[in-house]
Amino acid sequence: MVQMNIKQSDIPIDNLAEFKKLFNEHKKHVFAIALSILRDFEMAEDVLQEVFIKLFQHMKHQQISNVRAWLITVSRNTALDLYRKKKREITGFDGDYFERLQSITEDPVDKMVLSKYLELLNQEERQIVIMKDISGMKHREIAKITEMPLGTVLWKYNAALKKLRKGIE
Repeated sequence: MVQMNIKQSDIPIDNLAEFKKLFNEHKKHVFAIALSILRDFEMAEDVLQEVFIKLFQHMKHQQISNVRAWLITVSRNTALDLYRKKKREITGFDGDYFERLQSITEDPVDKMVLSKYLELLNQEERQIVIMKDISGMKHREIAKITEMPLGTVLWKYNAALKKLRKGIE
């Protein structure tokens, strides 16, 4: 990732502190959404960086009433834009990306299990499961962000859980 060079004299200290707090609170969710769409660690990191740059720029000019919803929507759209731009099938997970990902869990067994079972799901199912179970979002929020009917989100979530259960057996 490229370091962002911010002159602290240009930014009121409250805004910088607030931005750091928002970054630390939401980086895991932004990264998880990008990763669920792209299935590529480095591209997901690029999306993470781009989304928080957009947030920083946006915060200079206006307030955001629901930062989490704004971040998730921008994350999803940015990742989808990047996915479409590449115009290629992004295959498989990088074998060691969960080793490098510290924000989901510290336990290596949990990382291996999560990696194995996420591979069983297609892109939409993986995205819905990550938003629901890792990010803790409600089905209605997921439906709004993914622009799917609530019933479809519920159906895909339940189908994904069935796939995961079969994978465990």
